[in-house]
Amino acid sequence: MKAFFIICFTIRMLTSVIMLTSFTLFTSALANSKPERIVSISPSLTEILFAIGAGSQVMAVDSYSNYPPEAPITSLSALEPNMEAIAAFNPDLVVLSYDVGDLVKGLNKIGIETMVLPAATDFEDILMQVKNLGKRTGNIEQADGLAAEMKSEMENLMYTMQGKGSLTIYHEIDENFYSPSSSSFIGSIYQLLNFTNIADQADKDGYGYPKLSPEYILSSNPSMIVLPGKDPDYLNKLKSRPGWSAIDAVKEDRFLILDEDIGSRWGPRIIDFAKAIVKRADWD
Repeated sequence: MKAFFIICFTIRMLTSVIMLTSFTLFTSALANSKPERIVSISPSLTEILFAIGAGSQVMAVDSYSNYPPEAPITSLSALEPNMEAIAAFNPDLVVLSYDVGDLVKGLNKIGIETMVLPAATDFEDILMQVKNLGKRTGNIEQADGLAAEMKSEMENLMYTMQGKGSLTIYHEIDENFYSPSSSSFIGSIYQLLNFTNIADQADKDGYGYPKLSPEYILSSNPSMIVLPGKDPDYLNKLKSRPGWSAIDAVKEDRFLILDEDIGSRWGPRIIDFAKAIVKRADWD
């Protein structure tokens, strides 16, 4: 009888091991399988996906993912994503930057895999996201190549800025004077390129986007002002603000107006942003 129980126990243990091993292999294979129906509800991640060669795997993107032009834009919202609307595309992978309303839990519950890559904090974080998306989508070689190219180009820009006096910069997000500090990924680019960002001293808590005051900006006297997404009319109004004619950037007419998306998304085009900044900062 004792031998019988030992045999039964052994069989149950072996069965459990086999089931556990099978489950582990199954979940491992699922995690390593190449997704063929990707839904992106993050403009930045959409740009990365196409840049690493995963564009053919992307079958739907959110309404703000307007780049590259071939991205399959839908009415999906990146700000208020709807689980049912996303699930209707029958994706095998959903990439997103924010988990709004337990979206990830809901999608996972109905068998849809998710990959959350929050807003990058600095340039190295951008490169890491490029590589991670490459691994998950089966585009490792292209992703690693892109990351290496981006790193090389940034190092060249950093070298260009070495030895130059640190130019004081002010990046205006809107007329309420919000500005990215070095605790944000945009601010980290300024830091890499040897700029003195006036938003840094105002960001005591490391929030990343402090609200400045006109008086603070005037006293900081920036030598260059960056205005993503703005137009000549906005620039003219800025120049006419009380006291702003005394700011060096206004006196020297050193402004940079550029595409809002390039100046707000973490992804491959952050290099275009850095190049534009360096080119406009050339004061020799």
